[in-house]
Amino acid sequence: MKIELDGKQFMLRCDMLALARAKREAGIDIGEIGEDVVQVGTLVYYMAASGAKKAGVQFKYTVDDFLALIAVDQLAYLTEVMGAIMGGEQDGEKKAKAKA
Repeated sequence: MKIELDGKQFMLRCDMLALARAKREAGIDIGEIGEDVVQVGTLVYYMAASGAKKAGVQFKYTVDDFLALIAVDQLAYLTEVMGAIMGGEQDGEKKAKAKA
């Protein structure tokens, strides 16, 4: 799934690498994420990093740099994206664009 944050496009990939890194590095348990907006944004970061790796694209963002791209008015959008991607949507099946 593609998303756009602050004019930059990211391909999200929800795979075991993204989930393992989120758990290991940020302590995020996917079964308990709920609506914690920081955890949602951080998980999206790991999915974007995994999507870039799969595509062979360099990913130069730190977690903080990535979170800084997310405007408060995009939080509901990211929650929807997480619901769609965790619901089994395949890479590239749907393109979503946040309004900055």
